[in-house]
Amino acid sequence: MNKKPRSFYGWWVLAALFIIGCIGPLARYSLSAFFPPISTELGWSRSLIGSAQSLSLWVYSFVSLFTGWMADRYGGRKTILVGGVITLAGWMLLSSVYSLWQLFVYYGIVMAISVSFTHLVPLQSTSRKWFVKHGGLAGGIVGSAFALGTAIFSPILTSTAGDFGWRNVSMVAAVASGIPIIILAYFVIRDTPESVGQHPDGISMPALQEHSLPSSEQWRVRDSLKTGQFWILFWVYSLLGIVYNGILGHLVIWSVDLGSSVTLAGIFVTLFNGPSIIARVMGGFLGDKYGKRKILFIGICFSLVIVLIGYKMVTSPLLLGVFAVVLGLSMGFSNTLFAPYLGDLFGREYVGSLFGILTLGWGLIGGVGPLVWGAIYDHIGSYNLALLVSAACYAVTLVILMLIKPLKKKDNYNNR
Repeated sequence: MNKKPRSFYGWWVLAALFIIGCIGPLARYSLSAFFPPISTELGWSRSLIGSAQSLSLWVYSFVSLFTGWMADRYGGRKTILVGGVITLAGWMLLSSVYSLWQLFVYYGIVMAISVSFTHLVPLQSTSRKWFVKHGGLAGGIVGSAFALGTAIFSPILTSTAGDFGWRNVSMVAAVASGIPIIILAYFVIRDTPESVGQHPDGISMPALQEHSLPSSEQWRVRDSLKTGQFWILFWVYSLLGIVYNGILGHLVIWSVDLGSSVTLAGIFVTLFNGPSIIARVMGGFLGDKYGKRKILFIGICFSLVIVLIGYKMVTSPLLLGVFAVVLGLSMGFSNTLFAPYLGDLFGREYVGSLFGILTLGWGLIGGVGPLVWGAIYDHIGSYNLALLVSAACYAVTLVILMLIKPLKKKDNYNNR
């Protein structure tokens, strides 16, 4: 009598990663949600708060080099478990901020470390190790978790901060985010399908070989760093980070400038990230079907056009809402394809380390986004110039993305 085939455990892992992806990254974007009450209570300028946001992104990016290596070396389960503990501590520390040095240390450093252990690098690398044939779709699902989390919880954080105080909300968020991450990492997540006696995607080894590089052709990190393809992706991801981080860091306060009430301002983050959930999943699906480079290019093209239109059109909360929805859709189409694309090019064995290096660019270079947006507003009283800077970033990424070409097998062997 034949045994009934075991269900593929990767779907349980993907579900756990999705939940963690919803709540873990909120630690970074807490300052965006609390921007108005913190600025009012403590009297800090936008450029000062923007500097803390930029520091957070820089720390996040440097630590992601370590978390990528740790996810490859010790597994995503242990990496995310550590992140849950730091998340719990980070939110609690944020509630006690009264001086600038505390903001920079508690938010800019501790919470940045927590996000690096619970956000894209360990989540995407773990999902990519479980899924190969559907690597883009899995990456899109994990990436959409962040969009869903910020869409749901940012308005809640903003409105409850006005009603109950941002310090009290931080304490509640510590328990509501840190504890579930710890539980899911310990009891549900496993590092690879091989660790539970399965293959990626739950398919047979012969079928799997049609969609992935064999073990003998998996690229090591140092060999991957010698290729132009990797560095093209590095700069594309970094420049996209400038735009994304700048807009998201100032979206709440931008809406207040245009006439929105503080208690309702968080809805603009929902408008920005909510619709992008569909685009992220669809982008991953289409990337698997038609090629990830092509879908990246299409998404960036649309984003460039929308930012240029926004430069002329965003003059009211209503128009800002429309702008946020459309730009979120176009950004979501491409933002979650990088880790799956790395897996396609270099194999899945070291995708955590490689994506960690890409994330260094996202945070180190892309981290100037909130600082630049804040400095521009402080000097000219408008975000229009920041939109033009964003358009320039998109234009450059389109040019360099056209230079990327498929890797040849002989290149890999020559580099070994």
